[in-house]
Amino acid sequence: MLEPPPDMLEAFKNCIKNLGGTKIKLVIQKFIHVTDLKPSECRLSRTMNQFRSKFLSEAEEEKLENKGVIKAVFVEPCLEVSKLHLTKWLIGQSYAYVFKTEWNHVVSNNADSLKPIALVQIWLFRFMLDRNQILVLP
Repeated sequence: MLEPPPDMLEAFKNCIKNLGGTKIKLVIQKFIHVTDLKPSECRLSRTMNQFRSKFLSEAEEEKLENKGVIKAVFVEPCLEVSKLHLTKWLIGQSYAYVFKTEWNHVVSNNADSLKPIALVQIWLFRFMLDRNQILVLP
């Protein structure tokens, strides 16, 4: 793992700025696992202890606790913008945040960069006009 983590690339900063994003925050830096890329799984999951810091508001966390879904705009490595659902699942003995719905589309669009053992960063930012979260996976 790279510590300190590398800065976000300028192309992503510009994309976020063009979307009206603010409050950029790195929430996770991890290696992609084979299961993250399997079409039958159709999800990217990470246990809660893998996140660098708390990134959801209390209301968002409560929504996930009540089996709700948070709709997130997701900037892919290729800079295409997708919509993913963020949920919280009990996997084994621990809880995980799970990005799903269009994950297979993200993997397909970015097959050149999303490979097993690839290091990825997930950044969060917010729209200026509302509190919807945005995630970036460079």
